Amino acid sequence: MSAPKATSVSPSEPYIGQEASKDSKFCPFAAVNKWPYKFVQHAYSEKISKAFFAGGKLRMRGWTLYYIHTLLDTSNKPLILVPSIEVQALFDDIKKDLRLLVGFPSAEKEPGFLLSFAEEGIPLPRYLGRLDREHGLDEMAATIPPYALESGTDNTHDDRSFAAFKRKMEDAVQATKQKSKMQKEKKKKELSEFRRIGIKQGWCEEMKRAQCYLGVRPRMTSGMKDPGSDPSIPLCELESALRNYNLSQCIDLPDIDLFKPAPFAFHNNVVFICVDVEAYEKMDRPITEIGISSLDTNDLAGLSPGEVGKAWMKKIRSRHFRIKETAHLHNSQYVTGCADRFEPEFGESEWVSFKEAPQVIASCFRPPYSSPVDDGKADEDGSASKRQLILVGHDINMDISYLRQLGYDVSNLSNLIEALDTANLYRAWKHQQNPSKLGSILVDLDLVGWNLHNAGNDAAYTLQALIGIAISARKSEAARMMGTQPHIPDHTEALEREARERAKDEADEWAAADQEGGDGGAPQHLKRFGWPTPEQAVVPTINTEKQPKESGISALESHGAENCEAASIASPAGKEAKGKEAEKKPFMGTFSQSMSERLAMLEMGDGEEGGVKLPPGYAAP
Repeated sequence: MSAPKATSVSPSEPYIGQEASKDSKFCPFAAVNKWPYKFVQHAYSEKISKAFFAGGKLRMRGWTLYYIHTLLDTSNKPLILVPSIEVQALFDDIKKDLRLLVGFPSAEKEPGFLLSFAEEGIPLPRYLGRLDREHGLDEMAATIPPYALESGTDNTHDDRSFAAFKRKMEDAVQATKQKSKMQKEKKKKELSEFRRIGIKQGWCEEMKRAQCYLGVRPRMTSGMKDPGSDPSIPLCELESALRNYNLSQCIDLPDIDLFKPAPFAFHNNVVFICVDVEAYEKMDRPITEIGISSLDTNDLAGLSPGEVGKAWMKKIRSRHFRIKETAHLHNSQYVTGCADRFEPEFGESEWVSFKEAPQVIASCFRPPYSSPVDDGKADEDGSASKRQLILVGHDINMDISYLRQLGYDVSNLSNLIEALDTANLYRAWKHQQNPSKLGSILVDLDLVGWNLHNAGNDAAYTLQALIGIAISARKSEAARMMGTQPHIPDHTEALEREARERAKDEADEWAAADQEGGDGGAPQHLKRFGWPTPEQAVVPTINTEKQPKESGISALESHGAENCEAASIASPAGKEAKGKEAEKKPFMGTFSQSMSERLAMLEMGDGEEGGVKLPPGYAAP
């Protein structure tokens, strides 16, 4: 790496005390000294400092120094300045030697770094001398005369111009200071709080959409004008008009009667399909069971939900598949496996091979969905296959990754509009940060869950939890509106002061996240969940020229069950030997990450706006 360059001395050097021209621009020299540590991302600041700043390298470049009296009440020390063209020369050398594109901080972020003195009626910087190896900065600063003794100073200023000059000096002095630790901590805390509120708001919106699908919350009506702002509405009609308007905005919704049919339309008449996959706890976690349950909202029309929706739960249809090749594997170390105890009320277990699994899974996403027998809902004309589907799960990302591992990519389904996670829904209902286990949720809903960790049972109970949570949350919302239930229960009676403060902060965040009204907005499509793209994951691909577009295992439908094994191990790269392909691992990264971990990956380093970007053709250090 070449040594830092020294700036050349102007052939016509000004005399000491000479005013600079009005078109010149300057930077506070102390701010330039702090530039790599204050305005550059942490990943690059050390490298820049070592090459151009540390060990006196910055001083050895040689700098033309100017000074200006700030005339601030808070400081009587003159401000030492350097011409901006010399600072730009430094940036050019960094760009050339380190192949990093650097520059001045934006005026919005640090208005005091690059200064102009073009305004009329304000003081101008004055020449001090050349900073080099023979002359020290403190020694040169000591020669600066007081402001009142400077030649040509009349001590009179235009009030407006002088006020602008003082603001400029305040910005310049601020640019020379290190980042305030308190400011950084405050900004970090605010950013963290903003993100937490955003996550909670996402859970609450997910809850409202689930309620719309189940007909216990209406969709918002757009275009209605607030009658409170319409003076033409007679007073006798205003109350009724306000009630209708609030209903259109999902505000002040009436309580629901659990012993009458759903009060609102089932939005999109969706079919809920819940998936649960169990894997062996050791080795490479081979899959042992698949549970798939479905709930068709058409089956709920005219049917009262009953207490916590138990009448609707009877309409859930379930299937339980056990993998032949892993039948000898039983979990016992971390959870107690019960693959052989699929509840009789849900059906009977079925045996499938890895080769058959993708085709069997695909059949559960088509009519008659999770029913093992044709009950008259078969898709004879193809129209039923266009029904809108909602994927459901408890901590669903891992189950989706397991399906892909088997060779079935659920995100390929064009009629799958979103996924709902009961872990998120429960948090939205209870206003709690941490997820709860499925068994704990069932107990809270007064539901009995037998033989959990059986994939078939878990899929059925997860759909039951979806119904129970959505209905219970609507009942809780109505109780809050009527004032019969506190918005947030007091969790802090037995806690110390610090825990009380945190509980209050948590309640404030939930109050900001769980706003009154609304219907949850548009569905959050699969790509919003950070799931792998087909280019990142091992996805079934066989002769894509004739591949139908509407199926998660479209290739399998074209080529038959005999090709299932090939599809389940095929990679986007294509036609390598089967033995080689079988060793490939599916892309698993995003599925094992929580939302907070994915957000943490987006954290930027300090000074992200001020300094380093990699332009095309420049390598990262």
